[in-house]
Amino acid sequence: MGLLLLLPLGSGLLLAQTQTVSGKITDGATKEPLGFANIIVKDTAIGTTADANGNFQLNVDFKGKEEITLLIFLIGYQEKKIAVKKDGATVNLSLEEIAIVGKEVVVTGSRVSEKIMESPATIQKITAKDIKETASGDFYEGMGTLKGIDITTSSLGFKAVNMRGFNSTAPIRVVQFIDGMDNQAPGLNFPVGNLVGANDLDLENIEVITGPASALYGPNAFQGVVSMKTKNPFDYPGLSVQLKGGTNNLMDGQFRYANFLDSAQKFAFKLTGSFMQADDWKAEDPLANRYGDISTTQDLSAIVAQLQYDPALTQEERDKYLALNNYLGFYPLAFPGKKTINAPGYMETDLSDHATKSAKFGASVHYKIRDSLQASYTFKHGRGTAVYQGTNRYSINNIGFQQHKLQVDGKRFSVKAYTTLEDAGDSYDIVFTGINISKATVPGYISSYLGEYFRILDSLTNGYSAGAQLWMVDSAHSSASAVAGNAWFKPGTSAYDSLKNKIVKDGRLTTGSRFIDRSSLQHLEGQYNFDCKFMEAIAGGAFRRYNPNSYGTIFKDTLINPNDTLSDGSQNPDGNYVDISTYEMGGFIQSGKKFFNDHLKLIGSIRLDKTFSLVQGVDNAAQFYGLNENYPLQFSPRLSAIISRKNNVFRISVQSAFRSPTLQNQFILLDLGPITLKGNLDGMSNLYTLESVDAFQANYESTYEVNPDLLKTIELNPIKPEQVKTVEAGYRGIINGKFYADVNMYYSVYKNFIGEVRVAQPGGDASAGEESGTDAILTNLYKLYQMPVNAKQDVQSWGGGLGLAYYFSNKYTGMINYTYSDIDTSKLTDPIIPGFNTPKHKVNVGVKGNKVYKDFGFSLNYQWVDKFRWQSTFGDGDVPVHSLVDAQLSYEFQKINSRLSAGVSNLFNKKYSQAYGAPMIGRIIYTTWTWEMKYP
Repeated sequence: MGLLLLLPLGSGLLLAQTQTVSGKITDGATKEPLGFANIIVKDTAIGTTADANGNFQLNVDFKGKEEITLLIFLIGYQEKKIAVKKDGATVNLSLEEIAIVGKEVVVTGSRVSEKIMESPATIQKITAKDIKETASGDFYEGMGTLKGIDITTSSLGFKAVNMRGFNSTAPIRVVQFIDGMDNQAPGLNFPVGNLVGANDLDLENIEVITGPASALYGPNAFQGVVSMKTKNPFDYPGLSVQLKGGTNNLMDGQFRYANFLDSAQKFAFKLTGSFMQADDWKAEDPLANRYGDISTTQDLSAIVAQLQYDPALTQEERDKYLALNNYLGFYPLAFPGKKTINAPGYMETDLSDHATKSAKFGASVHYKIRDSLQASYTFKHGRGTAVYQGTNRYSINNIGFQQHKLQVDGKRFSVKAYTTLEDAGDSYDIVFTGINISKATVPGYISSYLGEYFRILDSLTNGYSAGAQLWMVDSAHSSASAVAGNAWFKPGTSAYDSLKNKIVKDGRLTTGSRFIDRSSLQHLEGQYNFDCKFMEAIAGGAFRRYNPNSYGTIFKDTLINPNDTLSDGSQNPDGNYVDISTYEMGGFIQSGKKFFNDHLKLIGSIRLDKTFSLVQGVDNAAQFYGLNENYPLQFSPRLSAIISRKNNVFRISVQSAFRSPTLQNQFILLDLGPITLKGNLDGMSNLYTLESVDAFQANYESTYEVNPDLLKTIELNPIKPEQVKTVEAGYRGIINGKFYADVNMYYSVYKNFIGEVRVAQPGGDASAGEESGTDAILTNLYKLYQMPVNAKQDVQSWGGGLGLAYYFSNKYTGMINYTYSDIDTSKLTDPIIPGFNTPKHKVNVGVKGNKVYKDFGFSLNYQWVDKFRWQSTFGDGDVPVHSLVDAQLSYEFQKINSRLSAGVSNLFNKKYSQAYGAPMIGRIIYTTWTWEMKYP
């Protein structure tokens, strides 16, 4: 419908049979004119828009009919139909404001337009008006005040939307769409918050489904869907500008411009842009956020013994070390021995500049081919910087995305094709930056230590003329430790900055920390609504290609010729790399039927999905290709029943969903030095568990006995998709026209959760479980791997939510919601299962005022979040209970089309964190000025 609202008449339609229909539109309560409402002729795309004073004029061809039906739409008001007779020249009418949220229309729940009250899914909607009035000043944080939704903050510029438990800083179980385009980063398989998404001015609404949705939305709609819809230029022509500033050096500027390209108003375009920058929140936990505090044991005596042969030294220096080694031979007590070096490490604040920024630009062109048929091209580009928390914490520095979309929409069908291109820019791993700075300092530490050790020893032995005694050696070690402690690079010095800059530009994690990712995806999708009088029916299908491209720095898209590298040994971007493209295809059908005078509606849907990948290899120097089935066909059904009686609607549904293993789950191949991260698309055998290897070696070191029974073999099966089956029930009701209630409860069973396991593979021809395997472990001839696997235990979780709203008048609204989430851990022993990471209880209480005094408005929200345990590959820890208050005050300058708002998030500055290792979130005070000029 949104594609058809604003299609004014072109001169080619002004035929002799046309008649002018004019009128004025007013607010039913205040009787004030309502500007910019959309008026169209039913079952056509003929229409116009009221001017700023609510007046409209429309030339209509009655085509022999005695009357036609006009449909009038305006955001925030109920749709109205009115019959206009052939001789009725003037039509004056009023619109009633939508006060009750349940009357809002949504499309995400069933892929067709329906009221929230009637949707079979647990769905909530944020309108453009809600976005303006968000108390925190950030609509992403505003989503966290909805029931059943948790926001997890890795940094000010990177927030993850989570639902239904198993929260993560990488929201791989929730799909986020912007105008139907998946907003995920192709190489990461999850969206990077709104870093390169839509800006506030262009958002028409956000619809959020909590719960499984694979039946309609395919892979990874495992626990929910976030669907953002931007404003169509036909419906919203005009110019908008927004400026925002605040504490943390926050600066945010946005614009939107949309207009017609021709007098017939068949062509329309839209331009959008925004820029934001701020000082980021800081992660300063001395345990979680200190990196590079490594420990290494060095044989200093062996190092000294080799210096007399070092060709880098002069002959005079080598002779000096020869004499020193002769002395040590006579007095072995003076050998420096083995030294365990403990690096102090570096805080995250020293390894990242903690500035977040985002720049976004978008353009689209829309063409009305004929009534009810429109084509469009959309371009989006964005670059941003923030910190993302996964296995480590990463500075996603200057990461960039491009999206191109072609779409055709008809009355009953829609077809779209789009591509997303990712460029990791200058992103780097903060943890490995700290590790490699410490590693680079170790040689200097040793040199400093030995220099001071032998200086003191030389002094105490009178130039090595006397024999070394124990107190002399102890004194030399003590002094050497103190002096060598100053050898570590100091943050803020030119030497530190130079080394850090070198490391973050190096893509080899053994010496650097940069990661390269220029992955992309291509997507084709179609949908058709069948014209069936006896039932509703809709069908659709999609095809997607993932093209991972890391030049072998992350994935196993390695060089076909391993010797085709640059002079410094790094990957050659112009070389030939193994193609590991992955393909997904799927289709769904949904039908619905009403019974018993429309009091009962049954809806059923089925979806099938298949994933396969390209196999590329080399045989006798010739490349060959083939297809590999990644995992079995995925079947996702959903069955819902909706019972309605007046303003009371009950619903129950049974549904299933799945999450595909990420590209990293399937194809990662990352050598970290001590251990290699490896994808598990094909499984792996000839392995020992790492725990048993550690036990075997500890036993040998303490008893000098070889006990092969301590070594436990393991075989890893190929990775499979995660599965969930959910039973859900809910109620929505409107009582006395002022009170709205939304209640839901669910029970879910999860299978095949994906986690990580560490294993050891004997080297050479050695076999795990045999004597050769034991010998390989005993002699350290083995390689360690960390690989994704599926959990063997099922997991049960349940929960529910209660949302209440009371509309005191057309000025005041009060809201409260409560979310309950729980999991059965009594029998869970499988360490593969991810952490639940979710508060058991969460409460939001809010109140809004609209034009409470003249054009003043306000919004206030209080949130309380229960404590919970956070478990992840980054680390485990407790997240304490926290509460916060957000507040906003606004004033509408109607004569100059402006709105000024001032507000504060976390009013009392009670700092809190939403995940272990994540930053502490404080207070932001902000002011926003918005100017909007709509075109008639």
